[in-house]
Amino acid sequence: MVADAAEHDLRRQQSEPEEVRSFWILVDLPKDGSGPDYYIVPSWWMENDIFTAHQNYLAKHEGRRPKNDDSIHHSTPPTRIQQWKDRWDILGIFPASA
Repeated sequence: MVADAAEHDLRRQQSEPEEVRSFWILVDLPKDGSGPDYYIVPSWWMENDIFTAHQNYLAKHEGRRPKNDDSIHHSTPPTRIQQWKDRWDILGIFPASA
């Protein structure tokens, strides 16, 4: 699963806003033909997750990317965002179910 890296600065963290109005909708298209799976993630959370994962990655590689230090690409495996699977409710655009 890959998000558009150009939309996020890997060097920046976000604070949780009082009102969440921006989301990432990630779609996982499994190779086995099942799915798709949808992950609805608040932007601030996604950006912090990317920042933290990237910092951890750099720490394991002496502060540099081993293949291309100029790269801004980042992939996000579904295991890191599992808590957001099918969380359409957080968009606040659908009627609440009884």
